[in-house]
This record gives sequence, C-alpha cells and structure tokens, in this order.
Amino acid sequence: MNYLNPDLDLAALGQTLRSTGRVQIRNFFSREVADALDQALQRIDWQLVYRDLNGDRRLTGEQLRSLTAEQRWQLTEGIHSVAREGFQFSFFSDSLVEALQKGRSDLLARFMRYMAEEDFLSVMRELSGDASIKGVYAQATMYSRGNFLTAHDDHVEREDRRLAYVINLTRQWSPDWGGLLHFTAEDGSVLDTFYPHFNSLSLFTVPQSHFVSYVPPYAMGERQAITGWLIAAPQQGSIPAPGA
Repeated sequence: MNYLNPDLDLAALGQTLRSTGRVQIRNFFSREVADALDQALQRIDWQLVYRDLNGDRRLTGEQLRSLTAEQRWQLTEGIHSVAREGFQFSFFSDSLVEALQKGRSDLLARFMRYMAEEDFLSVMRELSGDASIKGVYAQATMYSRGNFLTAHDDHVEREDRRLAYVINLTRQWSPDWGGLLHFTAEDGSVLDTFYPHFNSLSLFTVPQSHFVSYVPPYAMGERQAITGWLIAAPQQGSIPAPGA
C-alpha cells in the first residue's frame, strides 16, 4: 500500500523546511490512508492529559465520565491555576506507543509501526536534511472546548528531538474556534500560523517556540490529529527503526 501522496515535491518542500524551520504539507498521505486514520480516531476512548502542581496527569475516559459537576469545575480551575504560573496543557490523548506496547493490533497501532520503519523515516530525513533521525514518538490528540497548549519549544534535555510533527485529521474547522498552531518570536509576537487542514503534515524543527490556541466554549467540533517527534536516538517510549 502506498501511504504517501506520490505527487509530493519533496525537494521543494524540504527546501522550505530547511530554510524557514517549518513547513505545512497539504495532502501528505494518500486519501485512503487519511480517511482510514480519521475513522480510527472516531473510535478512541480519549484520555485527558494535563499538569497539576505535582507534574503530568492523565484521566481515562471512565474516570472523566465518573466526575461530578463540582469535580469537573475543580479540575478546570486547577488546570487554569497552573497555566497562570507557567507551562500548561489540556487536551485529549491516546498514546500510540503504548498501543504497541500493550499488543494492540488496530489500525492506529499498525500506523505507529509504519512510522517507525525506514520508508517513513527516510522521507523525514530527506525533507529535513537530518541524517541522524532514527526513531519516532506518536500520540493521537484531540482538542475540544476548553483545551489549549501554552507556549513552549519542545526541547527536553534527556531526549534528542529533531523535528516535531502534526498530522491533521480534522475535516471541518473554523479559525475562530481556536486550536491553531502558532509560532512565536522572543518578544511574544506571532510569526506564523498553521491551520489544521485535513490530511496536512506540519513539520518544524526543535527547539522552536509555539503554542496551540484555546478552543472556546462555542466551538462546534474537535481538532483531531496524530502528533509527536522525530528523534535522533531511540528514547524510552519510542519505536526505533529496524536495526537502529
């Protein structure tokens, strides 16, 4: 099966990535692959990921459904209080790395395996010009009403992230619903914005300051994607290329 759109001009796209540090590629995958991924995302029982004063937290779908209105309010207030002081995120996730580790064989787990293989990684190396890329981390993500990701640059000392990516799988969206990927300068001004076009791949070098804008209560949909990093050395929780 041909996963990628055969009409892509990888040389031109790579030149943009290498010269500007970021590129958004429309219609990156074949239509059949994008449609299948979209359908797979609709079947996820999403988990909420966020931070509290003690670090990163995750609530399963079952745990979220069991919360009372008061507990939901307290959760939201706690998320916002951390955001007032520094880095914070609040969105829904399904780890594709964990899917493989748990022995899942559904389409998303198989797609994670594909991304870790040479066919995909070689394209990432060609686009970026970075021959050291050897592994990938991936998670399915959903931004719904009230979700956001504050400004950060993706650099983590113990990991060797080279590129961040977003595979956009949202069919209908509006820019005033938030959920846009913004790139920022040192003074906080917005340098560039990527809209989540269906079947587009956003690629950008690490470190690079960016954030995902707040999804307001009046948004009429969910922004869904597969996101992660291309890494130079396999990390705990990543799937290295065969032989790496």
